[in-house]
Amino acid sequence: MKSSSSLFPVTLARADILGDLSEDIYLVKHNRDPDPSVQIALSRIGLAGKEQGEDRGFPVVLVHGSFTNKGFWLSAKGRGMASYLVEQGFDVWLFEHRGHGQSPRNDDYQNNTVERYARFDLPAAHEFIHEQSGRYPAWLGHSLGGTIIATAISGGFMTSLPAFAMFGTQVVRPNMALQVPLAGPIARALVSFKKELDGRQMKIGPENEPAGVINEYLARHSLLGRWKLPSTGEALLPKWKSATTPLLGVSAAGDTTDPAKYCQRFYRMYGGPKEELLLGVENGFSKDFAHIDMIIGEDAEREVWPRVSNWLGAYAS
Repeated sequence: MKSSSSLFPVTLARADILGDLSEDIYLVKHNRDPDPSVQIALSRIGLAGKEQGEDRGFPVVLVHGSFTNKGFWLSAKGRGMASYLVEQGFDVWLFEHRGHGQSPRNDDYQNNTVERYARFDLPAAHEFIHEQSGRYPAWLGHSLGGTIIATAISGGFMTSLPAFAMFGTQVVRPNMALQVPLAGPIARALVSFKKELDGRQMKIGPENEPAGVINEYLARHSLLGRWKLPSTGEALLPKWKSATTPLLGVSAAGDTTDPAKYCQRFYRMYGGPKEELLLGVENGFSKDFAHIDMIIGEDAEREVWPRVSNWLGAYAS
């Protein structure tokens, strides 16, 4: 089968119609990771009836957080922030982490890390979308999705971004349970033994997370932990402070998973041009939004999605 890209093997795995929307699911086999079995699912969402090659607008990539998949942005009925942005004239792409949704599990699944996603997967997706659309996309990430994007930018793995946004993302909150000496190493050993954590069993999401990703989190938030590249030990905050891509940092006043004060602290460390948005009553919103409903639900549709669309519009070209 002929590849959909001249960059690396890309397969159009499926083409669907979701009501008024079209969905083309590509599997990108970039062959950059030490594990050659890695394939990444990228779903391109558009208006049904658009002709091949027709301009779809400014490209935007949405990256879900932990224990979930592209359904976070687009429901099975075709509703969500993804469909809203399509209706506003954007070319929307949904990126799924390895082993999530339509992205198959790679052979070395248990050792997947945020660094590997940021170093290999995001840059390949960035280049493929540029090839398909003729423009480099803006990237939006929720929670862990934002951490992956921030790691790609701070690590210097992905360039030519017009802008990026993070929702409920931070790397600076100390986990008090992990501040006890040896608590972190013991937790990491247990996770490594299990090889992955089951989101359904834990009742926190429909997907699993590999030991490598969980252990990165544990190391970062343990006693004396810091945000760094596990493979080299290089600290990322200094590069975060010197980055220049425009940032929208969104935090939610009612977020107990990644509390607003820690998200804001992380955003304010960023060195490039930035805007902050705190979703809470004190800022004129109808409620104090939380970690999930800052993206999902009627209140988000009415109050948050338009703000995001307007912000993106400033970088569309």
